[in-house]
This record gives sequence, C-alpha cells and structure tokens, in this order.
Amino acid sequence: MAPLRLLSLLLLTTPFCAALKRLAIVTGGTRGIGRGISDALGEAGFDLLLTYNSDAAAAEAAAAELKTAHGCGVTCVGGDISLESTRDAIFGAFDAMSDVELGAVVHNAGQYVGITSDNADGLKGGPPLGFGDGSLLSDGKFDFAQMHYYQRMYGDAYVDLCERGLARMTAGGSLVGISSPGCTTQYNANAGYDMPGSGKCVMEYAMRLFALRCAGKDVNCNVVVPGVTTTDAWGRLAATRGTTKDELVAAISGRLSPMGSVTPRQVGDGVAFLCSPAGRIVTGVSLPVDGGVHLKS
Repeated sequence: MAPLRLLSLLLLTTPFCAALKRLAIVTGGTRGIGRGISDALGEAGFDLLLTYNSDAAAAEAAAAELKTAHGCGVTCVGGDISLESTRDAIFGAFDAMSDVELGAVVHNAGQYVGITSDNADGLKGGPPLGFGDGSLLSDGKFDFAQMHYYQRMYGDAYVDLCERGLARMTAGGSLVGISSPGCTTQYNANAGYDMPGSGKCVMEYAMRLFALRCAGKDVNCNVVVPGVTTTDAWGRLAATRGTTKDELVAAISGRLSPMGSVTPRQVGDGVAFLCSPAGRIVTGVSLPVDGGVHLKS
C-alpha cells in the first residue's frame, strides 16, 4: 500500500483524542487578590475551580464575568478553607470532571480576624493578638485560638491542598501559595500581623520541601509575596481609622513601597508566569510581587 494511502487510512480509523484542557484551583479566587489571579489564569487558557467563603451570589457573579471575559469554564465551591470538609468538596468537584487535567493549585484564601466576619469554626472577631505584648495571656493562660486558626488556614490547608493536588497532577503542573511581607527573612518582621504571619511561615517552609519532592514529577512549587495590594480589605480597615481606602493605601504604600501599590491583576500575572512554560524552571522561591517593599524592609 502506498505510504500516503496508508497514512490516510490510519487517520480515518484512529480515534481522535483531544488534549485535555488544564484547570487551576484558586482558593479565595472570586474577589481581591484571588480574583486577579483567576483573571490572569483564565486569560492564560486555564479553566477555573474557585472557592469562596460565604457570599455565593457574589461568587457566581464573578464566575459569570470570568466566563464572559475569557471563555473559560468556571466552577465555584463555597466554604471555609481551614476546614477539611471544604477541601474534600473542592477535590470532589474536580474528580467529577472528565474533560480537564489539573494544571495548578493556588492557595490564596485567607481572613484577618478582627476585620472580617466570623469564620465557620466559631472564632469570633476581636482585636488581633500579638507576640510579646501580653495579649496571648488570658486569665494567666495562653489563648492560642487565633494562632491555631491561622495555622489551619494557611499551614494545614496549604499542605493538604498541595498533597492532594500533586497526587492528581501530571508533568508540568504548578503549586503556588500566596504569602505576605514579613513571613521570611527577606523582610523585617511585620508587627501587627503576628497571627496570620505565623501560619504563612509554615506555608513558606512547606513550599521549599514540596519544591524538592515534586521536582522529579516536573511540578514546580513557589510562593508569591504581594506588596500593598489595592483590595476592598483596605476599605474595611480604613473605616476603623476614619479614613478612606485610597488614602490609607496611598499612605502605607508611600511609606513602604518604592514603586507604589500593587493591583490584584499584577499579582495574578506573577502567578500566571510561574504556572506557564516560561516559568517552569522556577521552583522553591518566595517571589516578591511587591513594588520593592522587600528593599525597604
């Protein structure tokens, strides 16, 4: 049989298997920094599985906007990411999908106790606690409730998400955590961020271990450190100080950041780079996307 006829016959009789589309899991991916990450990954061609804490209507509205903007598939899962049951629901939703492969897991979700609403574990608001100022002492005993919550939110959840994600990834996947200035030695300690920072320090250390252990699978693992990022969370803090979000962001970024404030989409672009072929060789780093905050810390 002539070679061209044989090739034509093979093409006609061999089932066509389209490449699976890559999906990114982004915790807290419907607002703030997470929304910027989702926007960048959606534009880069990922389908999205996004988590939110409690506002289902706002999450679905964000999902609709992302679908319209990028033509990507978007699924939302609600719940407190510090709870194992929420993480079960995330991967249950992924495992039910047959037309995608897991390309990235980005742990971004977080809360700041004392500013945001009550969380699902029953930990109420109140002032943030700190190390060395006596605030952890209550009636002569240590009150570790906030510290342990943040350990679950950032430390436990990050490790669990990475373990489950890595087990489902093929070559070329990415694991990314979103940290904060002050959680590594490239920054000065961030006074006033003691409790969240204690959880994110666990994330930073675990990231380096995952980077070593998943390199053989051609999966990279990194942390992104945003600077003063223009999200609605600043508005809630500004309201407690009798100022506006824009004024507060300008004052803080003017003091800390040589290049000024950062947008959620700029943080998202940093994450998208790490999840791209161009960023494949970058692993085991805490990448500042902070406008130079690390230079002044």
